[in-house]
Amino acid sequence: MIRIIRKIQLALCHALLSVMVLALFLQIISRGLNFGVEWTEEISRFTFISFVFISASYATIMKADLRIGVFADWLCNRVGEAPVQLFVTVVLVLFDCLMAIYCFGNVLDGRKYPSVSPVLGFNTNYLFLVLVFAFSLSAVARIPGWKNRTATVEDTA
Repeated sequence: MIRIIRKIQLALCHALLSVMVLALFLQIISRGLNFGVEWTEEISRFTFISFVFISASYATIMKADLRIGVFADWLCNRVGEAPVQLFVTVVLVLFDCLMAIYCFGNVLDGRKYPSVSPVLGFNTNYLFLVLVFAFSLSAVARIPGWKNRTATVEDTA
């Protein structure tokens, strides 16, 4: 299941990055020709925000996310690796779940109080659905490999 999630996230990252680069390229070309294409700025911004959070979730699955190595290693030597890794996993899963809940709350609030983008007329609060998706996948991905937090990217590929 993690392999399927990883492939979906990687495909989403590729698609979002491609759309962002094409929109920015179109914006540069249109400015050079004194022809305004207003929607490219908003599309590139929305795809960048989505790309960042999907990529962060992908980094979690690949075990390439940031951690404080010096403190974690020191604590592992004192207490043992299994309790420290379990504690870190519980805290991170709790954080991911809380962020998914609060982001979903923002989506619901956005239906009552929309924040509409000026050019596309898109309710920007719906971008929080991407965050709900990314934090949920991140929480799901952390649980199976909590004992093996020191695995490298090559080990999980």
